[in-house]
Amino acid sequence: MKQFYKLVSQVLIVCMVWTPFSIQAGMIGTDQAVASVQDQSNRDKVLNFVSRGDVVKQLETLGLSAATAADRVGAMTQDEVNRIAGKIDSMPAGADSGSTIAVVLLVGLIVWLVWFKR
Repeated sequence: MKQFYKLVSQVLIVCMVWTPFSIQAGMIGTDQAVASVQDQSNRDKVLNFVSRGDVVKQLETLGLSAATAADRVGAMTQDEVNRIAGKIDSMPAGADSGSTIAVVLLVGLIVWLVWFKR
């Protein structure tokens, strides 16, 4: 039994030497916990935006691969990520690809031809 106590005491001594004395456990505020969750959410939002199909195509036309863009998002500071995530939130839901203008012009042309061909 003395051997067991000696072994346990030696293990505790080694653990005390390995563990620095300056480590402290403390309470964190709700605002800190919410901020870290929101920061990670914003980073995920930007990464998801960069990995969308239409964005990947646009990045490739500009000469940037999706993997490189994701690496650059990972290297951004949290303020930059938050700013971009805010811009993503403020973007319109649908994108105009120019087809609306073409349809309006086509309908206008048809109406003009019908109107003046009488």
